[in-house]
Amino acid sequence: MWLREHGLRATHGRIAIVRLLDASSVPLTLTDIHEKVGVKGCDFATVFRFISILEKKELVERVAWMDGTTRHEIRSRDGHRHHHHYLICRTCHKVEPIEECVVERFEDQIAKQRGYAGLSHSLQLSGVCPECQKPAKKAAKKRG
Repeated sequence: MWLREHGLRATHGRIAIVRLLDASSVPLTLTDIHEKVGVKGCDFATVFRFISILEKKELVERVAWMDGTTRHEIRSRDGHRHHHHYLICRTCHKVEPIEECVVERFEDQIAKQRGYAGLSHSLQLSGVCPECQKPAKKAAKKRG
C-alpha cells in the first residue's frame, strides 16, 4: 500500500483521508477532510497531524486559496509534481480544475534567468459560471 511505501502506518482513518484526497478533483480544507472522514474515527486533530505529516513527506501539496483558506491536494503518485489550476465561480463557488498549464514554460524561463531553484506556482481564475449568469440575464431582460 502507498502509505507503507512511504514509511507510514496504514490505519483506517489514514486510508480514508488518502482515498478522499486522491478522489477529489479540487483541493480540500482540513474542515472538508474532517467532515468527510470524521465517521472513520478521525477527529480534527488527527486530520491536522496526518496532513502535516503528508506535507513534510511532500506527498500532499498545500494550496493557498484566493478566499484566504488553505487547502490540500495529493501529489501525483508517479513522483512528478502534481498541480492544477482552477476556475472558481464568484457566485456559487463551484470549482473546476484546469488541466492545461501555460505557466510552466514561463516558470522555467524565470528560474533560469534569475537563478532560482524549486519554483512552484498556482493559478486560480475567478468569474461567474454559466449557471449563475442565467438569472442575471433574465432579470436584465425583464427590466429592459
